[in-house]
Amino acid sequence: MEYLWIIPFSPLIAFIIIGLFGYKFLREPLAGIIAVAGVAISAIVSVIGFIKVAVSGGYYDLKLYTWLPIGDYSVSVSLFWDPLSALMTCVVTVISTFIFIFATGYMRNEPSYPRFFAYLSLFVFMMLMLTLSDNLVQLFFGWEGVGLASYLLIGFYHHKSSAADAAFESFIVNRVGDWLFLTGVILAFVTFGTLDYIDIFNKIPEAGFWTVTAIALLLFGGAVGKSAQLGLHIWLPNAMEGPTPVSALIHAATMVAAGVYMVARLMPIFAASEIALDVVLFVGVASAFIAATMGLVQNDIKRIIAYSTMSQLGYMFAAEGLGLFKEGMFHLTSHAVFKALLFLAAGSVLIGIHHILNIQKMGQLRKYMPITAATFLIGALALAGIPPFAGFFSKDPIIEGAFEINKLAWLFLWGGAALTAFYIFRLYFLAFEDGDRLDPHIKKHVHESPMSMTVPLIVLATGAVILGFFKDFFANFLKPSLDPHYIPFLNEEVKMLAEEGLSRAHHVHIPEGVLHFLIHSLTSPLGLLTLFTAIGGIFLAYLMYQRRIIDPRKIAREYKPFYLLFYNRWYFDFVYYAIFVYGYHKFSKILWFIGDKTIIDGIVDGSAKASLATSSKARLLQPGRISAYVLQMAIGILIFLGIFLLFV
Repeated sequence: MEYLWIIPFSPLIAFIIIGLFGYKFLREPLAGIIAVAGVAISAIVSVIGFIKVAVSGGYYDLKLYTWLPIGDYSVSVSLFWDPLSALMTCVVTVISTFIFIFATGYMRNEPSYPRFFAYLSLFVFMMLMLTLSDNLVQLFFGWEGVGLASYLLIGFYHHKSSAADAAFESFIVNRVGDWLFLTGVILAFVTFGTLDYIDIFNKIPEAGFWTVTAIALLLFGGAVGKSAQLGLHIWLPNAMEGPTPVSALIHAATMVAAGVYMVARLMPIFAASEIALDVVLFVGVASAFIAATMGLVQNDIKRIIAYSTMSQLGYMFAAEGLGLFKEGMFHLTSHAVFKALLFLAAGSVLIGIHHILNIQKMGQLRKYMPITAATFLIGALALAGIPPFAGFFSKDPIIEGAFEINKLAWLFLWGGAALTAFYIFRLYFLAFEDGDRLDPHIKKHVHESPMSMTVPLIVLATGAVILGFFKDFFANFLKPSLDPHYIPFLNEEVKMLAEEGLSRAHHVHIPEGVLHFLIHSLTSPLGLLTLFTAIGGIFLAYLMYQRRIIDPRKIAREYKPFYLLFYNRWYFDFVYYAIFVYGYHKFSKILWFIGDKTIIDGIVDGSAKASLATSSKARLLQPGRISAYVLQMAIGILIFLGIFLLFV
């Protein structure tokens, strides 16, 4: 497995070549070809390594070199290869390959074409360093690296103030989570004396419950920021200012999924604390439902898909909070496929209609862009959880598991599934089916995208159709990484502790076998309820936005408070602005007036005024007349004599 070093360093080499020689020697399309080649090589090697683990099992920890000595402990740059990292690496590299290919067509004629692909390659390298780490320092390096690369990509159109502001907002909000994450890393080192995963896991019983809980919650704070969960989510919709391939790469398949992967990677830590699992569950459920409500009334095609990303990530965290780590990672995998498909299809639409984002100004695009429409429909069906598409096999087990473990969590996840089906088909009907609302001048030039863009759509759509049938394979494949009983590098005490922490998951009985699960879902009351709810959401969207039998404007007027709540994104942005922008500005002015102007300036200006007043009086003692000096001498002699006579 020594060849695994090729996986992260292939895109790094592409980044260096494009970065150094892009503007002079690697103009379009050569820069794109080099970037595609770099990530495609990584994908091929990743698949080879994936097959190796699937066939022979085991795990591999390749130490490349010693990076950072900390006392008696040394941090190594390593490549940790087990089923979990193999799966995540394949997701990152394979999905990225198709996104890169799509981007070669989408970014055609861009003046900053080489810079764009340099940033993309840098991002993939950082994401792979995060994925393949075997210690918290390398994980943090990749964690911050993807944050830097996402800042550069979101603000790619830096001449636009909205893009620059969105990049800055993303960077700042993520720093909040990253400070929590870094604090968790420091606490872990102080507690365990090491930052290597395996050593930390095997020392968990030696630490107190509250210490492990604090470490888990601090690390999860970083995941909340990186994965745009409730509280630190406000950067995600504004990040749509970046080019659409960036949205597909960062906000669907890779960076936002890093938090989910991190929690799964550190499963023994989270499993050792029921409180930590409950927090993960609560945040995931709240994010899944609230993000779904936000997506109901938005009109920006990319923002609607962005809110669905936040919502689906909530399902993944909810699965992990329930102890269903394998189900959460399988949903991450299927979501990466169909969400990348949806974003790229949206990008194809934008190219076809000259970057109009408002779905209210679209309509009947299926006539002009049949491939884009068909692939978007497949992605929408997968997201809605309609069988036999991938989302059905990955999301339904989470909802059913929640019913058996936590009825309140199930209620919100079930409701979120209904809302998801409604808003994604609201988008589909308004953009592709409903009456023609296109500007006549734009309609003349609407066209299907070139093959460099449609071929990735077709491949991803195929994946969204067939991936769900591999549900059992992925569940068995992930056992050596996420099932404490099968993890080879855990000692027996840690295995028992993790098994006890995940005991809630033992109450979940999901039928094995794809066919059995499908029959179960189509015959059991709970499965039918979930399915009919999703179909009901689609049918309601059809009645409102295709047949126009129900007037959505009337509903918005009748339920105006709810409409405004959802449209204004639960007022999170307003509250944050009031506290952290306007409030901070006002507080700064108060500090300026009291501290700077009143106290500091008062002391400086006061000392100057006092000096001026004193000197104006003291100068009277030096009038320049001899008679005055004689008088002063006489007074001084008298004072001296008086003191002498008083004390002698």
